[in-house]
Amino acid sequence: MGFLDIFKKKTGYNLPDMYKGIVTKEEYNFVMNTAIQYHEENGFVISKIDEGEIVTEVGGEVQHRYFDNLVRTLSGNKDGNWRNIIYEHFNKLKYNPSAFDYLYKDFSYASQFLRVLIKGESFIIPNGIENYISRVDFPETNTFLILEFEGQFHYVRRDESLEWEQTEEELFEIAINNIPTDEIETKVYDLHENFKIYTFFSGDYSASYMLNLKNESEYLKGKFGTLISIPTKGTTLACPIENGNILELIEIINPDNEKFYHEDPGNITLNYYWLHNNKFYLFPSEKVADNKTIKLPKDLLDLLERNS
Repeated sequence: MGFLDIFKKKTGYNLPDMYKGIVTKEEYNFVMNTAIQYHEENGFVISKIDEGEIVTEVGGEVQHRYFDNLVRTLSGNKDGNWRNIIYEHFNKLKYNPSAFDYLYKDFSYASQFLRVLIKGESFIIPNGIENYISRVDFPETNTFLILEFEGQFHYVRRDESLEWEQTEEELFEIAINNIPTDEIETKVYDLHENFKIYTFFSGDYSASYMLNLKNESEYLKGKFGTLISIPTKGTTLACPIENGNILELIEIINPDNEKFYHEDPGNITLNYYWLHNNKFYLFPSEKVADNKTIKLPKDLLDLLERNS
């Protein structure tokens, strides 16, 4: 009997459209039933079960526990150990209020745990984004200030951080410098003898690491800046722009970019960005029927024309 066989009769949950092609209905039901079992065993009251989420209350705070990253992680795991992965996933969400109360009272200690995470526009955070320390670096995304402590990501609220007596700019500078670069695997490829592509892979911080490109990594900066793609938190691509054929490169890498976005954990955006003079610009796009057309940013087009 396979590890999913015992759940074949429990098919009460429809497979959400966003997971089609990633897991089967049978596998989704296994995830949902195991998640419910976990919460019941740990004494969490489930107030709502919806497509791809469970709503519960922890420490007096309503939490929406989304399955998006979990489902993508499981889909890439073929050894049948899904139950343990699901339990480990929810264990990391356990909130330790006393520990975080201490961190908010001792900035010199807490500062070492500051990080940033980039999220797409569809990311929903409880109680409204305006209550959390965030900013926009890549258009149509949000960069959140977080504390990574004891295997948990804690999004920093503005009111809670007041005791630190630091400006948000100072906090972001510390957090970006804290990104664990030793966890990021970098590879370089010569594609079609025309393009040099750098890829960055990690568990959580490849997209965040791109924020360092504004101040360092000269090797990535071409004559006309850098093309950047951040499909997921753990997978990013960068290419120095040396001439005007950059749209050819986008056409080549776009299938892989979409595959990363739809299948890997922590998807962010399918947009492409131009890094120039320490600022990220969006490659505009328009969709007609099923066809998506990507265009050069106006300033990049003007720059290329002046140097043609």
